Amino acid sequence: MKELIGKGVSGGIAIGKLYFHKNTFLDIPDYEIDDIEAEMSRYRKGMKLAKVQLNKIYNNALERLTKKESVIFQTHIMILEDSKFVELIETAINKKNNAEYAVFHASLKLANMFKELDDEYFRARANDIVDAAHILLQILQNKNAVTLNEDEPFIVAASDLLPSDTISFKKGCLLGFITNDGSQNSHTSILARTMGVPSIIQIHEPLAGFNGKTAIIDGQLGKVIIDPDKNMMALYKAKRERYIKHQHLLKRQYGLPSETKNKQYIRLSADIGRIEDIEKAKSNDAEGVGIYRSEILFMNRKKCPDESEQFETYKSIIKAFSSRDVVINTANGGSGKGMDYLDIPHEKNPALGYKGIRISLENQDFFRTQLRALYRASVYGKLSILLPMICSLEEIEYVKREIKKIKSELTLKGQKYSDHVKLGAMIETPAAALISDEICKIVDFITISTDNLIQYSLAMDRENQKLIDFYRPYHPAIKKLVKMTIDNAHKNGKWVAICGELVADTAVTKVLLALKADELVLRPSNILKIKAAVREADTSEPNKILENIF
Repeated sequence: MKELIGKGVSGGIAIGKLYFHKNTFLDIPDYEIDDIEAEMSRYRKGMKLAKVQLNKIYNNALERLTKKESVIFQTHIMILEDSKFVELIETAINKKNNAEYAVFHASLKLANMFKELDDEYFRARANDIVDAAHILLQILQNKNAVTLNEDEPFIVAASDLLPSDTISFKKGCLLGFITNDGSQNSHTSILARTMGVPSIIQIHEPLAGFNGKTAIIDGQLGKVIIDPDKNMMALYKAKRERYIKHQHLLKRQYGLPSETKNKQYIRLSADIGRIEDIEKAKSNDAEGVGIYRSEILFMNRKKCPDESEQFETYKSIIKAFSSRDVVINTANGGSGKGMDYLDIPHEKNPALGYKGIRISLENQDFFRTQLRALYRASVYGKLSILLPMICSLEEIEYVKREIKKIKSELTLKGQKYSDHVKLGAMIETPAAALISDEICKIVDFITISTDNLIQYSLAMDRENQKLIDFYRPYHPAIKKLVKMTIDNAHKNGKWVAICGELVADTAVTKVLLALKADELVLRPSNILKIKAAVREADTSEPNKILENIF
């Protein structure tokens, strides 16, 4: 029996034989051609056939996924047609490189450009470029896609998996995936979660040697067990049954009120960063958007999105939840977030530097453009604006003055806006928590960011691996700061939302209810889990829940 550890990206338990899938992407011929025109013609014919193949994959995906989830394979066609991609290939062929070599190196060049970006989502898109090129290379080399068509269920192991590989495995037989490479936000990981297939990435051990062996994969713990003994097999069969029952329980939560046994209600809303997250939020029964992290719209671009683009983005989110609250934070940029057009300096410690509201206040045109776009979009639903990294009352008062000016400008131009837009402050620092009483007198609501409040209170970078043993998210100081902030907000009649990784921990749910939080802001995938925890809780005696905490 052998145990391998990786990173779980799709939960669940799978038990079955392991089959190693070899990716042939690196087996690329390299030779000098004699007839450039003939090679160019061969490449273009291959392009046409690759588009046909991708359409077939798209239609196959539609049988297993929704249209929105299947569209990535149509996106692959757009990648093949991208002018930069085509230019790189044709330039290489004109230099007498064979078509396969030209396609391979063009895809690597573009993929590496994406891999160098700071945002993990955009880095993961590099895999889509490789996948699109892979389909074209198979056609140029007259190779068929390698698929597993075993009649018995199997677990796929590979150095990495492309989305087109993922969707091609035989339906009904695929139990799970394990890979050496991969990322949380790759389309392969997204597809695994969508199909409900347990998946583990970043296993730092060659997997080919385990071909044909019996394996258990625990997608939640990121654990793979090769050749499990009888006791381990029995343990995981029981665990799999419990997991299946729990998933059925979560599905039954959809449409039920998020209230405790003693009828205490708490709103469960979504934490999103991209337009495509809207459907995830809805399918997980979100009661609105607790935070749309608008900075993602601004990141990794050569120039700032103009007012029109911002307006259309905000409008689409607000319209999607037209009868429910949508909270959009002003751009929370900073060093390393790919907003070079604002001339943000590189900083040794960006967490303590030029970020959040500080950037907005010093870049007036940038900030006013976002405010105009937000107010123009406000007529399409129920908008609230959230200000990140607030540390003083003066920052809020400045924003309120700017909003008055923006509204006057829109009125003069005859552009409509809502007079019911709410303004909130993000409580992320001990300084903000300590003056939360004063803050709550001049805003409409507050959102407590537990991730940053913990980081700044403990003076520890939450991403520093050396601090894992010291990092205590349940430190009594954090609990006291949260309680004080909620009490101050309610004393002033203001709504309190809480976001961050802590909120997704079911062990903390009852405590947050006892603290009288009004709203929990969660990643869509965590909403039903927390709803189940809320509905199981009894908070009729909140002081008893809290007496051992403070």
